[in-house]
Amino acid sequence: MIDSETTRRFFDAIAPRYDRVYARARDEMRPRMARLLALLGGPRDVLDLGVGTGPELHHLLDAGHRVVGVDVSEKMIALCNRRARPIRCVLADFWSGLPAADASFDAVVALFGTLAHPPGSSAYERLAREVFRVLRPGGVFYAEAPTPAWAAANPSFVDEASGARIDVVAQDASAWRRAFSAFDVSASEDDGEITIVARRS
Repeated sequence: MIDSETTRRFFDAIAPRYDRVYARARDEMRPRMARLLALLGGPRDVLDLGVGTGPELHHLLDAGHRVVGVDVSEKMIALCNRRARPIRCVLADFWSGLPAADASFDAVVALFGTLAHPPGSSAYERLAREVFRVLRPGGVFYAEAPTPAWAAANPSFVDEASGARIDVVAQDASAWRRAFSAFDVSASEDDGEITIVARRS
């Protein structure tokens, strides 16, 4: 089982090297963020789950979005806060509940495999309930997650420098639709990744 302490230790361990070693390349990031920005319209109030060091933030801020980040790693948040335009970040385990008031956001996003380390089989359903709670009517949840096939081929991830390890878990598109059954859900699969778009009616 992947608990919040395991996740915290892993991301604390890789934080100093994250932007240099693990963040997506600029050429890969740009079209991904363009798709998200087109979906969001704007400007919107956005809750960014697993914000990490915040490599995506300048895309969102340039588009006028008001962003709040959530992360379980204090070291990741510290690095995020060093960016030229820091955002408000909350140290929290989003799997245990979202640190936000009801109907306080227009969008909740979880990028770059943030949701690949759930603490148990019911975690996605709990997260869906929380996302529904914090989204305003018409709000959208957008996530990028590994496919089950990709996770089966890569069941755990080990950081070579620190030796930190974390398991990788994935569910298929039908499971995402079940977990977010209170939403209008679309899911598309490409190159080992599922993109989930769930709208709160």
